[in-house]
Amino acid sequence: MINMKTIMISDETYRKLAAIKGNRSFTQLLSDIVDSIKQKKNDDIMKFAGIMSEEEADEVRKIAKDVRKNARGR
Repeated sequence: MINMKTIMISDETYRKLAAIKGNRSFTQLLSDIVDSIKQKKNDDIMKFAGIMSEEEADEVRKIAKDVRKNARGR
């Protein structure tokens, strides 16, 4: 069984969504929008992959470990 929820949106937002939904249901449209946002966030994060040398990454890991250790001691 699929659980359903009711949400309220403004008339303006409804019109915007209706204009772009095509043959999809509002549920599918919103799901597609959320998936697109998630993918964009992943793409944004991935642009930083590999910008540090291994030595720089080790130093950041060491600093993070020290910060976590000191935070637990409070």
